[in-house]
Amino acid sequence: MIQFVDFGKKHPATVTMVIATVSLVLVVYVLGGFGLYFDYQNTSKPFVGNGPTMSDFIDALGANRVLFWLIFPFVLVFFVFIAAVKWIHKRPVLSIFTGRNRFDWSRVVTSFLLVFGVLGLMTCLQVYFSEEIIWNFKWNTFIPLCVISFLMIPFQTTIEELLFRGYLLQGLKRKLGSNIHAVILSGIFFGLIHFGNPEIEVIGYHILIYYVLIGVFLGCLTLFDNGMELSIGFHAANNIFAALIVSSDWQVFQTDALFIDYAAPEFTLSMFVVTFLFLLGLFFLFRRIYKWSSLKEYLS
Repeated sequence: MIQFVDFGKKHPATVTMVIATVSLVLVVYVLGGFGLYFDYQNTSKPFVGNGPTMSDFIDALGANRVLFWLIFPFVLVFFVFIAAVKWIHKRPVLSIFTGRNRFDWSRVVTSFLLVFGVLGLMTCLQVYFSEEIIWNFKWNTFIPLCVISFLMIPFQTTIEELLFRGYLLQGLKRKLGSNIHAVILSGIFFGLIHFGNPEIEVIGYHILIYYVLIGVFLGCLTLFDNGMELSIGFHAANNIFAALIVSSDWQVFQTDALFIDYAAPEFTLSMFVVTFLFLLGLFFLFRRIYKWSSLKEYLS
C-alpha cells in the first residue's frame, strides 16, 4: 500500500502545476488581506506614518473584527487550494488530506481534545503561580470570539497543514526520496513563514526554533500516522486556545480572551525543553493509541 507521504509519486505534479497553484494561493491571500485595510479606511482613523499598527486596527475596529479579517484570507485560500488540487493537479482531494480510504474525524477530535486539555492544565498552573496573567472575561466580546474562533480558525490551521504537511511534504519526498529530509525541510519552511510574526520583533529570531520544532513534530505525526488528521487537530487546538484562553499585546492573535498575559515576552531554554518534552510525550502517546508499527520503516 502506498503511504500518504508517497502520494506525490502517485500524483506527480509538473512545474507548471506547482507555479499555477502557488501563484493562485499567494494572489488570493494578498487580495484577502486588503479587507482589513479597507475596513479601517471606512473609519475616522487616518493612516499615519508607515501605516496603522495592530493596536491602531484594534482601537478602530475592535479585536474580534480584526481577528475576522486576519483569518479571512486563509478561508479564501483554503477553497482556492482545494479547487487547484482538483482542477489543476487533477487528483482526488482526499489524497492531500490522508492516506486512508476516508478522512478520520475521530483522530481530529482526539488530537484536538488532548492538546486543548493539556494546554488548559498548563495554563491553570501558570495562572496560579503568576500575578501577570489577569482575568479578562467579557460576555459581549467573548461569545463572538468563540464563534469566530471555532468557525474560522480551523480553516487557517487546516490550509497550513494542507500546504506544509500535505502538498510540500509529498513534493519534497518525491524529489528527495527521503522521509527524514522531507519532514525536516517542510518543518524549516513552516518555521520561516512565521518570520513576519510580531513575536519575532519582541522576542527575537530564536523563537523561530519553536516554530520549526512544531513543524517537524507535525510532519512526524503525518508521516507515522499516514495522514494529517492528528496534525490538523493539534494545530486547530493550539491556535483556538491562543485566541480564546490566553492572549497578549505582542502575539499574532490579540484578542479579548479569558486571560491577558502581561508578562514580558520571552522564549528561554527552559521553555524550549518543556515544549520538546510535551511534544515527545504526545508523540509516544499517539503511537500507543494508534499502535504504530516499528518507527524504523519510516525513517528512510
